[in-house]
Amino acid sequence: MNQNLTHKPVVAVIGGGISGLSAAFWLLQNNIDAFVLEQTDRPGGVIKSENIEGYLVDRAANCLLNYLPEVNILCDTVGLREEQIYRSPTARNRYLLKEGYPLPMPRGPIELINTNLLSLKGKVRLFSEPLIPRARMEKEETVSQFITRRLGREILEQVMEPFIGGTYAGDPGQLCLKSTFPMLSALEERYGSLIMGALIRRLKGSRASNPMHLFSFRQGMEALPKAIRHYLGDRFIPYARVNGVERTGDISWQIMADQGGHSTVYHTDAVVIATPAIETARLIYPIDPDTYEILKRIEYSPLAVVYTGFKREDIRHPLDGIGCMVPSKEGGSILGTLWNSALFSGRAPEERVALTNYVGGKRHPEMVEKSDKELLDLTLPDLKNMLDIKRDPGFVSITRYNRAIPQYSIGHQNVLKRIENMPDRIPGLYITGNYLRGISVRDCISYGAKLATRIAGDSMSLV
Repeated sequence: MNQNLTHKPVVAVIGGGISGLSAAFWLLQNNIDAFVLEQTDRPGGVIKSENIEGYLVDRAANCLLNYLPEVNILCDTVGLREEQIYRSPTARNRYLLKEGYPLPMPRGPIELINTNLLSLKGKVRLFSEPLIPRARMEKEETVSQFITRRLGREILEQVMEPFIGGTYAGDPGQLCLKSTFPMLSALEERYGSLIMGALIRRLKGSRASNPMHLFSFRQGMEALPKAIRHYLGDRFIPYARVNGVERTGDISWQIMADQGGHSTVYHTDAVVIATPAIETARLIYPIDPDTYEILKRIEYSPLAVVYTGFKREDIRHPLDGIGCMVPSKEGGSILGTLWNSALFSGRAPEERVALTNYVGGKRHPEMVEKSDKELLDLTLPDLKNMLDIKRDPGFVSITRYNRAIPQYSIGHQNVLKRIENMPDRIPGLYITGNYLRGISVRDCISYGAKLATRIAGDSMSLV
């Protein structure tokens, strides 16, 4: 890896989570050599799948909602095509809790007109959205402000707030609209209306060549990072905790790592830091103290995941959907529940069902400090009432994350500018992670592809 005038650029990726793995994969596709330094012995970070007593427990991501070709390319290239499993045809509904009862979300205009999720006043306000003038915002707008302005208070409280709570473990009153939902911001900016913009895009056949589909893998979501690691081969270096990163010249870097009790120094042309924000802040402090200050302030929501397994005969609800989201005004402890065994086959033993329940977040951050018994005592009454469950679960597994999901709070656009302009200030230094432009696995793969393309464009200055 010594530098000369004709060698292929070598990039070190620090962090073997899905962001780091994706960056390394796409660098190789761009004919740039890369290796990954991971402090543990396994890839994927929090993405972990375990088969316990016949239940397939996904500790973090449970599935992947995709419409991007780069996700399909990656899965095909690392040999996962035959391992993909798709949403069950019977799991087409998404439910929202209203007055203690799960109601299916409308899947079209007729269902929207007939739904009991919204009042007549709420429906009239929603359908009047094309008449609402486009706003010229001088400051960043929160999700709450935007949704209330364009769609009305009822849509915020009954639909968007539970979606934010269940997906981001966040508070729509604190999240930046442009960072959290850039597509909504773009629709208003371009068409002046969300409804008209969506109709126009639909008529134009947007995404027609890459339809949206929901999938996972037979052995759970951990199959994805495992397959990327296998693809990388010995470019994935485990048990390598990076202690420092130093610039050794205008176009060269050295990375100091503790590897199996021994100090190792790696010399590279560029560095991609793909660790959580607080760890990235630690590594770049000697290089860029101002960015350190920005990164250490990025907030993450805490989350507890209560995985439960029941006998199918003990649940009266048909479980004919993905799951149910819970508005805060409903009270209770659950943010949302995902019906794993209804969504995909092979997630529970015969005649059993698997339900993953999310508690905590911005709504109840204290939840992660509670004992397993306390969490179960708070979760089960909500779940039993929601789905008409007669008996306690026969299987329970609980996972806690003190720093689960990054929050794209007001000011996040400035964070993006600072981080994405970094290579212009400090050539050869790049940052990636789910705290930038999307929290999902799909977003991390997509960002890795874009980052690798940028590094490839900068590579002439790396040699």
